[in-house]
Amino acid sequence: MIENQVIKDKTKELGNITVSKEVVAIIAALETIKVKGVVGISSGYKGDSANVLPKKELAKGIEVWMKQGEATVNISIITNYEVGIFKVAEEVQHKVKNALESMTGLNILKINVNIHGVKFGEEANKIKEKKQKDTENKLQKK
Repeated sequence: MIENQVIKDKTKELGNITVSKEVVAIIAALETIKVKGVVGISSGYKGDSANVLPKKELAKGIEVWMKQGEATVNISIITNYEVGIFKVAEEVQHKVKNALESMTGLNILKINVNIHGVKFGEEANKIKEKKQKDTENKLQKK
């Protein structure tokens, strides 16, 4: 799904600029988890429920297709029930598109957001708390 591949090759007087699919996926993932109402990014289903990816593997829930200087991105997310699903998805689209265009210079054709699951109050809070603890533990080890 994500492989290092040249997606942008712009000739300038100083040389070429290339950006890999992996970089696009990482930027999209980091912008997505910043949006209020996003519980996590999903890589699909395990059993009856959507799988929430750990922070190290967020890019696995992002698919990127590219042509010369253009990209389309698919993002699979899990949202919090208390926040409007449509508004969350729309905000993800805007934030990811703006970040990718400003950071990479690519023309972003589409940001498709797939809602793979909805978590309710306590369940969403438990997932967020677990993510925070994991991050704190990693920081303490450094």
